Amino acid sequence: MNRITLITLGLATAACSSTSKQATPEQYDDTAQAIASTTATSGGGGDVASMADSVNLALGTIPAGFALQADGHIQGSRLGVDYSYAITCKNLAGATLTACDNTTNQATVDVSWSGSLTSPNLDASVSRDGTWSITGLQTDTATFSGDSNFSFDATVRSIFRPGVTATYSFDANASYNAIRIATQQRQVIDGSASFDLTARATVTGAGSGNTDASFDVHAQITFHADHTASLVLDGSRHYSIDLTTGAVVHAN
Repeated sequence: MNRITLITLGLATAACSSTSKQATPEQYDDTAQAIASTTATSGGGGDVASMADSVNLALGTIPAGFALQADGHIQGSRLGVDYSYAITCKNLAGATLTACDNTTNQATVDVSWSGSLTSPNLDASVSRDGTWSITGLQTDTATFSGDSNFSFDATVRSIFRPGVTATYSFDANASYNAIRIATQQRQVIDGSASFDLTARATVTGAGSGNTDASFDVHAQITFHADHTASLVLDGSRHYSIDLTTGAVVHAN
């Protein structure tokens, strides 16, 4: 397995300016890293962290650093990522609770989070909005379903070609399908999510050809109990994601 780093689009399109609907191998790798960044808990963001927060809130526990606001939303930040949750809870009998507590069996959660990521070779901003339904909170495993959208804008400074910079803009619609999370450990154990992404990229700098490109990608994530996930892009490009660190590797 080879570790993937975000790399400049200029490696794939240095010779000419073009627009394409089929991603190159380099673009697939960058897309995998973008998806990992919005899924894993590293850097303080990620859908996995939001799922754990949602279970805590549904069962009446407000995570550290969060507070109930006057408008009923629970807001807070973690490592530079801002979160906002609005939640409605019901008990085993299906009655709506005045306040979520340890008798909650199902909940509907409106989730939004956004923040910035910075590294020596990457500056990025990411945002996500969506709604989840959670059932089975009075059992050992709760189940998540729902939809969301996210955007990921990144400026990448090539470590391979000094002076070349690539800017990516990803927009995606996501669907979450029967994702199960252990209610005691607050850890995702299985289930899947699918993403339909549209990406735009611009490459500038000496020798880059000042290229522009766009491409579409369908992504499928399958979660595993060992806190990893399998990612398949367009049915042919396979990756493994560490859901704690956000590290991505090629998978055979």
